[in-house]
This record gives sequence, C-alpha cells and structure tokens, in this order.
Amino acid sequence: MIGKVGRSRQAAKGGAGSNGSQFRDIITYISRDADGKGRMVAPGEMGVLNLPLGTDEMAMNVEMMDIAARQTQKNGKFKGDPVYHLVLSWRENDSPNAKQVEDCVKHTLKALGMQECQAVWAIHRDTDDDHVHIAVNRVHPAKGIVVGPPHHDYFIIDKAMRELEIKHGFERDNGPYITVDTPAGPEIVRMSRKERLEKGLLKGGDEMGPSTTQSARQAERNQGAESFQRWAQGEPAHALMDALKSPSATWDDLHEALAAYGMKLKPKGTGMVVTTEMGERTLACPLSKLDRSLTRMKLEERLGAFEPLSNSSSLPPPTTTYKDFLNHAQAHGSEHDGPKPHDDRSGKRARRRAERAQAREALHQRYRQEKEHIKATRRDTRKSLLERQAAERKALAEDHRIRRKPQFIAQKMALGMDRQMATGLWAYQAAREKEELQKRQLKERMALPRGLVWRDWLEQEAAKEDEAALSALRGIRYRERRKENQEKNGIEGEEVDALKPMLKTLTTRVDRRRQKIHYLDASGKMLFTDTGPRIDVHDKADTSVEAALRLAAQKYGAVDITGSAAFREQAARQAARMGIKVRDKDLQGVWQKELEAGLSRVSRPSHGEHPGRK
Repeated sequence: MIGKVGRSRQAAKGGAGSNGSQFRDIITYISRDADGKGRMVAPGEMGVLNLPLGTDEMAMNVEMMDIAARQTQKNGKFKGDPVYHLVLSWRENDSPNAKQVEDCVKHTLKALGMQECQAVWAIHRDTDDDHVHIAVNRVHPAKGIVVGPPHHDYFIIDKAMRELEIKHGFERDNGPYITVDTPAGPEIVRMSRKERLEKGLLKGGDEMGPSTTQSARQAERNQGAESFQRWAQGEPAHALMDALKSPSATWDDLHEALAAYGMKLKPKGTGMVVTTEMGERTLACPLSKLDRSLTRMKLEERLGAFEPLSNSSSLPPPTTTYKDFLNHAQAHGSEHDGPKPHDDRSGKRARRRAERAQAREALHQRYRQEKEHIKATRRDTRKSLLERQAAERKALAEDHRIRRKPQFIAQKMALGMDRQMATGLWAYQAAREKEELQKRQLKERMALPRGLVWRDWLEQEAAKEDEAALSALRGIRYRERRKENQEKNGIEGEEVDALKPMLKTLTTRVDRRRQKIHYLDASGKMLFTDTGPRIDVHDKADTSVEAALRLAAQKYGAVDITGSAAFREQAARQAARMGIKVRDKDLQGVWQKELEAGLSRVSRPSHGEHPGRK
C-alpha cells in the first residue's frame, strides 16, 4: 500500500470552493458527483466518520464540516486550509472490500492522531490500482481547535501502510519503512534512501525513461502512447545533438535538424521550446527536456543571439512527424506495447498477427470517425445551447425585476412585514432560483457530447467486450509497466489470441475490469496471473512454474523470462526439460545445457541393462 497527501480542491483555486464552502468541492470530487463522465461511487463504497448523518445526506454533512471549520476562523486562531486530503492505494492484485477500506481509513487517521476528526471517504476502482480518497476536517468538531496533521506526516502514513499490509495480508510496498520477515514474524524497520537503493528496494530514475513533465505523463496515459516530450527525446534530440557537434554549427543547422521531424525551435520567455503541429493544436516541449545541456543561455553563448530560420522554403518536407508516430502507435501499437513477435514456421501465428493488426486498424478508424463527428457537431450544438441558456438567464432576471419582485414585496407588506425585511427576503428567494437555474444549465453543458481521448474511448469499447479494444488496453498497460515487469518473476510472449482461461487443472478467477486471469491451487493460493502479454508468477514452486510455462507455451510458443537471476535460471531449465524455446540470449547456455542433459538421460541405458546387450 502507498499513502500520500493530496491537494484540497479549493486550495488549488486559492480560496474557498463553491458557495464559500471549504469542503463541498473535495467531497463532490471524491464522491464522483457530477464529474461530467457519468461515474459514481458504487453503493456501499463510501462512508463518513464522526458525522451524525449517512452518505445519503452528504449536503448536510458538508454543512456541518464547514460550520466546525468556521469556529476557528471566527476567533481568528486559524486562517489556513481546514481540508486534509489523503489517498491510500493498493497494489494491482489487491481488491479490498468496503469493510477493509474503512478499517484502513480509521487505522491511518488514528496513527495521525486525527481519529476524532470529521471525515468522508470513498473508494475509486476505475484505475488498475484501487484507491480510497479521504477528506478530513483538521478542526476538531467539539473542541474547535486544529488537531493535525502532525509534522512529518508522510513517515507516519508510510508506517501505517506497512502495518495494514501485515494486518490484512495485502501485497507489500516499499517506502521509508520496510517490512522484513524474521523468525519472530514480520518486522517493520525504517531505512534511509541510501540503504533502500543499496538493497534494491528503491528504483532510481523515472520508470518511463528520461524526465518529463506531469502534463506529458498524463498525455501518455490518455493517448496510450509516448507523449510529444518523450518522442522528442529520441531521434529528434539525437539529430539536434549531432548538428551541434560540428564546430561551424549555426542556428540554421539546428532549425534544419528539427524540421526533418516536423518541429520548430522558438524562444519562449527566457528559455526555448520545440513545437509541432497536431491539427488545430500546437504541442510544445521545453528544449532542456531534450538534453540538460540544451539551454538558451548555453546555445547563445556558442551560436550568438537566437536567429529564426533564414529560408524556410528551402527545407525538404519532414521525413517523419509526431502526428505520424501517434496515429501509427494507436492504430498498430507502439514497439513497447508488448513483447516482440517471434518467427513461426507454420504461418499460423503470422496469420493471426495480421488479423489482429487489421482489427486494430479498424478500431482506430472508428475512433477517428467518432472523434471527428463529435467535433463537427459539438460546436453548433454548444453554440445553440449557450444562446438558449443566455436567453433563459435574461428572461429570469427581467421576470424578477419587472413582475416577481414588486408582487412579492407587496404581498409581504400587505401581511404586515416592513419593506426592508420584505426586500431582504426577496433577495434570498431570487438568489435561490438563480442558483437552481445555474445548476440545471451546468448539467446541460456537462451533458454535451465530448471527444474522448484514446485511452478513455478504448475503455468504453472494452466495456462492450470488444476484443480489439481489450487487446489494445492490455498492450498499453504492458508498455506502462515494462521496466517494473523486468524486475518481477514472470514469462512474456506475443499475445495473439483472446485472453481466456486455459489450464483446466487449476481454479481460475477472472478479473474482467483489469483484464486478468488469476490461477489458484485447490487451497485458493494464487500461483500466477495471465495479463495477456505476460504471465506474472507469484509462487516459485517447481509445479507452479511448470504450469505457468505450459500456459505460456500454449499462448506464446517461445518465451522471454523476467525476474530474479535465480528464478530466470529455474524457469529456463524447466523450459528446456519441457521442450519450450527461450528467447533470452543470456539464458541460452543454461537452456542448452539442460536440454543436452535431458537428452543424455533419455539415451542412457536403464538400470540392469548392459550397453551392448539386445
């Protein structure tokens, strides 16, 4: 488990949220209420702590949290943000139930000394890792004082995660605190970053390669392929560095090197960016993201003041662009979307590979057509909606001013109310009606058709059991975790057929949401998991590895083996005994030696037989 502190919604905006409420925005977010995507938290997967009303009366709970927070603001003792936003997430193979999640929420808040604070929590299961969002009121509801969080709360939260992993049997994660198995049982110990690196418990660097911005990483998730930043760090960056190697390099040389990739070099503020066109959009990447040495100051020291391209008409058309790459990656899968294919003399796998590529191309064509249709119709639909809504607001304002307000005040005064009080009461009535209109109009705008990004569209089609979309999603997940996968015990190969249970001697548990098949023994112990392009092996017993290899041979033919050195050698020897080809070059010696030993055992005379006797 991993615990982290998130930003409160109104803190990101620089003040209180909607209608002056401190908690409404964050609780609306975690409950998935009106998020514009039609998602809601599942029944029973949301709860409250130290609040008298249930989740059905969330508006009143928010008001109570606001009232408690305002106690400290009135006496001037606290002017900070009363919202404490916690996120606890589980490993991919864990799927905690609501009772376990509630216990984890209570345990973590108790560790922080905030167990008496008002809190709302909700489970989100729309990503590969289940996670719970917790909105906590830092102001004590009875004492009216700020009670947390304590200093160095990250360390307290991390230790609580290790305690919960032991308590509930969740998969272990690593942080400042590590769980070590001892003869007396699991023990939680604190380790420095240096110690964790030395023991291989901390991954150095970015899992996806060179450093990129948060927006670029989000783009990779949405597109299911490398972002423009990541792509630019490849061939374009190398071409730029090659151009700079020449002692006579000029600004034109840099412009020409980038033009071959459909990119331009431009100054921006005190720095520089490289850009490319994507239809109506322009994508930009800081020049320093291509290489740390590429800064405006260093370039101008060497080449002089920045100069734009002197003659753009002389440039040949680009040989490749990011737009070409992205379309190809989405339609056919990038080179990292799964293990590389291997030769198949029978041609059967080649035919299936061609069929899968054709289905993927058709899938991407459908996506582009839907995207263009939404784009073409949304503009006119939105324009007419905004015109109608503006007319409604104008009509309501005129009705209030000309007819409703005089009538309302006259009626109240006829009943003996003075004008000032009647006017104040009307202001409240008018504001309430205006707010109701605004809420209705907001829902209408949110209901407008939206162009989905590739990842969200794939998930939408996968929910309809579209195999091409399911396969594309599995490939994307593999790419996103490819470095992590190399460190886990497992077997990889090219996924061609649909993901389905195969070994009938074991019990299977199908996770349709994450597109996985778990294989368990008779006692319910998880032995290995089929994720499509790879099989994660959880149990290293010879019988489990043999079963996983049988599945891999049926799915992939030849295999790649990942994980620890001991596991890889164990699996390679087992594969040789079973006649399964291993593609890892560093395992060929082990595989060949075991294969020859097996052949030798077969040819050796049995006990009691003389070599020359017939």
